[in-house]
Amino acid sequence: MPEEVYALVAQALDLGAYVERFPCPATGIPFAVKDFIDLAGRTTRNGTPGLGHHVASEDAEVVARLRAAGYVPVSRTTVPELAWSTRTPGCGNPWAPDRDAGGSSGGSAVAVATGDVPVALGTDTGGSIRIPAALCGVAGLRPTQGSVPMAGVTPMAPSMDTVGPIAATAADCLAVHRILAGTAEPAPETVEGLRIGWPEHLWGTKIDPEVRRIVESAADALRAAGAEITPAELPLGHRYARSAGFTTMLFESAHQWWQAYQDDPSGLRGRAVGQLRAGSEVTQDSYDAARAQAAGIAGELDAAFTGVDALLMPTVPVTAARAVAGTVELGGREEPIENAYYRLTALASVSGHPALTVPAGLTAAGLPVGAQLVGPRRQEALLCLLGGAIEAGPSARALARARTGRTRS
Repeated sequence: MPEEVYALVAQALDLGAYVERFPCPATGIPFAVKDFIDLAGRTTRNGTPGLGHHVASEDAEVVARLRAAGYVPVSRTTVPELAWSTRTPGCGNPWAPDRDAGGSSGGSAVAVATGDVPVALGTDTGGSIRIPAALCGVAGLRPTQGSVPMAGVTPMAPSMDTVGPIAATAADCLAVHRILAGTAEPAPETVEGLRIGWPEHLWGTKIDPEVRRIVESAADALRAAGAEITPAELPLGHRYARSAGFTTMLFESAHQWWQAYQDDPSGLRGRAVGQLRAGSEVTQDSYDAARAQAAGIAGELDAAFTGVDALLMPTVPVTAARAVAGTVELGGREEPIENAYYRLTALASVSGHPALTVPAGLTAAGLPVGAQLVGPRRQEALLCLLGGAIEAGPSARALARARTGRTRS
């Protein structure tokens, strides 16, 4: 996007400083980089006033692989402190500037959704790629845990951290993932005959009715392409995924950063301080119990994928919340926005399985909804095949047309 057009878009949408821009390259495919991923010669800030700041001596491995494939970094994107939020400060939603863009890869999702770049790198620990991608109406892929190198990436919770792409479509995400991971398992040629699990007990009544309607339209698109939708049960994931993931993030993040914060309290100023303090109080026994629960959930999912090829669910059970809102009503009860956003992304984050969100449709109010696919380990290509079938459905096509019209206007 030309500089003058970028400025007009940012001003019109009141998006705030969601990117730090670099000189525009003469050649190469532009991409944006989340501010936890090292770029040679530039300062990695981790969203903090000072904690963990460093000038990178070399590119993170994921950046180096993209450069070698002809991509050029053109901007670094805004993040919350140490990734400790599913909301990104200063980052308005391109579809409604008074609403969230999600987090913690909110800047990356906005950069893609506005057409500023065709692809952006994000990190996903508890849902930080999938949540903002869904809320901003683009695609985002969390790869299989361990399939993408993490060298040069600021850690939050190493047992859950991943790097992955945010792009306009599932196919674009897969093209970038193949570069990042160095490979991808082959997928079937079509979705015809594939069995897709529908674990409705994971959301029940705790979902916005329009989100439910649009995710059901994603299921209809898969049926129309020849897939079978069948009920699926995940008792362990339903009971333990969120708590196991949260305990793990608290403990491991505090292990990484609590002492550094105590040594320099000026290095943080926001929500991350309380999260690190809480993490410093998590006992080893509690952490070990959380990891045991995570292993049980991973085993449960591995077993589920002997009967179905993938799972389909909402990415986020609500649409983008107003930036000033702290809670949302779900199932007749008020729930903190942060908890609601994280509810359905926790499963793959805890188990280590790959997960993809694709834009599935727009609500009557014109807000995007994402459909989430979770699959067997290293089956990113399969998920992107299924995501493409959802994107070909009428509801998703309407969203894509609306997004294209906004980025061109």
